[in-house]
Amino acid sequence: MRGKGLFLLALLGGAGCATSRSSEVPAPRQEAEYRIGREDVLEIVVYHEPELTRVMPVRPDGKIAMPLAGELEAAGKTAPELKAELTRALAPYVRDAAVSVLVREVNGPKVFVMGEVNKPGGFPLRGSMSVVQAIALAGGTGEFAGNEVVLLRQSGAEGVERVKLSYRELVRGEGKPLWLSPGDVVYVP
Repeated sequence: MRGKGLFLLALLGGAGCATSRSSEVPAPRQEAEYRIGREDVLEIVVYHEPELTRVMPVRPDGKIAMPLAGELEAAGKTAPELKAELTRALAPYVRDAAVSVLVREVNGPKVFVMGEVNKPGGFPLRGSMSVVQAIALAGGTGEFAGNEVVLLRQSGAEGVERVKLSYRELVRGEGKPLWLSPGDVVYVP
């Protein structure tokens, strides 16, 4: 019962915060609009040109290949930015090309929640997400969870940065918000 109560509190509390950090963890870049990621699946529609309309994944190198338009960088762009680039690339071949770009599947960056949570696993990072929100996605803390939460973050050539957090303080919203970055692991011992 304790886990379910904290889960509801986490949902109502919004963003989590941390005060007992071993070092300062920077906030990720906040985006207002979704940026296409590697391995996302796109639906590209060229109106009145069914042979150019297709569903395709963004390759691991971040590019897509379209007939007539060639290879285009898709990762890191918004759907409107990619639409404008495709429209320009198709202009010599298709008069008044009307293009739409839809993100059908988000397969990009993930965060991982493991340990004493109800549904451990990898979760898509589709925008800003706090540690508390990630635990909420994992179904809240389990019956035997303690107060400590550990954030594991890759820190370049130095290896993995380990940040110990107080779950109670996160849920209460004490301290500065702690936002997750792609590949972060939240461990609840």
